[in-house]
Amino acid sequence: MELLITSLIAAIISIPYSLIIPGIERKIQARIQQRIGPPILTPGFWAVLKFYYKKDVEPIAFLSRFYKSLIWLGIFIVLFLLFFSMPSWWNILGWASILGLVGLLKLEESLYVFMGAQSQSFLSTTMPVPDLAKGAKGIGIHREFLEQHSAERAIKMMAVGSLPLYIALLVPFAIAKSAMISEVVRVQNPGFFSLAFSLPSNPILFTVPGFLATIVYFIGYVILLNEKPFSILKAKIDVIEGGVLEYAAKLRAGYYIMRNLLLFVLSSIFVTLFLGIPFDPLKPFYLIFNIILSLIMPIALSILVAFSPILTFRQIYPSAVGLSVLGALALIISILGV
Repeated sequence: MELLITSLIAAIISIPYSLIIPGIERKIQARIQQRIGPPILTPGFWAVLKFYYKKDVEPIAFLSRFYKSLIWLGIFIVLFLLFFSMPSWWNILGWASILGLVGLLKLEESLYVFMGAQSQSFLSTTMPVPDLAKGAKGIGIHREFLEQHSAERAIKMMAVGSLPLYIALLVPFAIAKSAMISEVVRVQNPGFFSLAFSLPSNPILFTVPGFLATIVYFIGYVILLNEKPFSILKAKIDVIEGGVLEYAAKLRAGYYIMRNLLLFVLSSIFVTLFLGIPFDPLKPFYLIFNIILSLIMPIALSILVAFSPILTFRQIYPSAVGLSVLGALALIISILGV
């Protein structure tokens, strides 16, 4: 019963809160670029309501039901990422561990591959009759949907681009010498397991490997969110929003919930693993501290996006390799206990 109650409270708090963060992001970007920017509730909260009440449009996809289900599957995956980091889930079948986090994150990444493989944009769909107009594709010529490029890029990012984040995730567990989230929190904040509220006495963030891993984690955070300068999955020049182009009305609202929820959850997990302050609905002080500190990553993201271009794979590959090396260095230092 405690598990169900805390999970329900977490969902009720995290989803609305995550819809406020995009407005904060946009305000910061606007100020940096000397603009006013939209109202804080517009990019997230009101955008979701707007699309939810729009007329449903049937997407053009190979398997329409499967394509539509990917959005709701993504929301559940991101919610369970948050659940696994919560104390009430720490004793459930070992899911609250590095393996549980990595498994769900990889599953979330794979959704973009399925989206790109399934979507058939109306911008490149075949004509109902052979089109022999001058300059058009001739009969028998292979037609390729734009989203296929997005699926290919998603596979490349899964293989190389997101690697730094997973290396950075290992560092807190290596310092704690355990694969369990509970032990990572215990190393930093032993007082959490008592009834009294206590601040972390030994945050991993303020160690040498923790600081290096934080830098790597942040860039990996940007990559998993498909934000500039790593937004190649939905580069508007040629793939035009990638595999999510066909999502409209309620599906588009669901996509915004999934993306914004991931924006918050990855930051909340960082606060749990690197500062020892978990998202705990049963302990209001820890809950509030986690929510406040989870703004660190989105604020840093908004500053980066305000100045960033879109990188190509020619720049992404060496960046990912360099960050992976930095993350590996942090991991080695944490293992050696230097």
